[in-house]
Amino acid sequence: MSKRYDFFISYNHRDEAFAKWISWILEEAGYNVFVQAWDFRPGHNIVLKMQEGAADADCTIALLSNNYMLSQFTQPEWAAAFGADPTGKTRKLIPILIEDFKLEGLLPQISYISLVGKEQEEAKQAILTGVQLERAKPVDPPAFPGMVQKKQTESEDIPTGWYNPWLDKRVKELENGQFNDRIREGAKIVLHLLPIESISTNKRYEIKEINNPSNLKPFFTTGWDYKVNKDGYLTFAKWPSDNSPHSYVQFYRNGIIESVDMGMLMERSGEKYIPIAKLEKDIIESIRHHYLKALKAINVKLPIAVSITLLYIRDYYLAGNFGRSRETIDQTTLRLPTVLINSWDDDIAKTLKPSFDLLWNHFGYEQSLNYSEDGTWRETRGF
Repeated sequence: MSKRYDFFISYNHRDEAFAKWISWILEEAGYNVFVQAWDFRPGHNIVLKMQEGAADADCTIALLSNNYMLSQFTQPEWAAAFGADPTGKTRKLIPILIEDFKLEGLLPQISYISLVGKEQEEAKQAILTGVQLERAKPVDPPAFPGMVQKKQTESEDIPTGWYNPWLDKRVKELENGQFNDRIREGAKIVLHLLPIESISTNKRYEIKEINNPSNLKPFFTTGWDYKVNKDGYLTFAKWPSDNSPHSYVQFYRNGIIESVDMGMLMERSGEKYIPIAKLEKDIIESIRHHYLKALKAINVKLPIAVSITLLYIRDYYLAGNFGRSRETIDQTTLRLPTVLINSWDDDIAKTLKPSFDLLWNHFGYEQSLNYSEDGTWRETRGF
């Protein structure tokens, strides 16, 4: 014998607006609904009427909210439906979440329809789709979601120093003048960001995916140009009187970023010095505000290795208000310790501290003076 109603709406009186709206949607779709707001008239026995609705309906829809869970009268309604179908085989109980709160007890084990965060049309569709008893097989075939990427397993641990082979080779090429653009001569800062997938996979990115050149801003400039080259995508900056750029950023098709600049270390009045506060600040901000955004925008996988190299810096000294005599460096190339970014929320300044500390070590300092005791970066103002 068929039931008189398709759905019995179980709700707390404070949520009557939702009960009416949902009931209207269901009846507009051709369902028969029993809801207290419409089916209770003066003179009706409330308990007997509720029993009638629950017993004469194929399914109980429970409108879950804090009001509902705290009410003594709504608990038996959903409990009765659950008791009649504890395995959910005949879907005697369909919960609809109308408030963002934590479900406890048995309710989290039952699949529910959530209206949280949904606008009217989206919520309406969620209800109509959720109450269907038929399979949800679409008419048209779904699109192929793409090749499944192989994940790292415990037996395939990431080897220590996975970034070194590529960096060793590339730094040697740079020492021999093999830059990606005809950059001006002189001492240079070189910054590399290497995503692990650029080394461990054959992943390649299309040039059209780099849709925001501002995320590839070169060092030591406020204006720059860009072009496509054989390696991928290049941004570059040059002064008005120069034919060659003083700074560039190369985005390789495998996701590696190489940023090179000679403007910050250019000799001035015969002086060779490293403006250390500016160098640290510009590297931190370029990674934080530009290069990581470029990589995140194309869904590059973490971790990302960050390497800083200074080229042709023999006889350079640190410039700043340190109250110390000038001590120069006696080597041409200085490659600082490579650090890893493991989360997009990493504190970039703290992550780079070991690299900057070693740079200061070469000039007779125990650590970078631009960090406070708790590892927070702030420019040194002297002693």
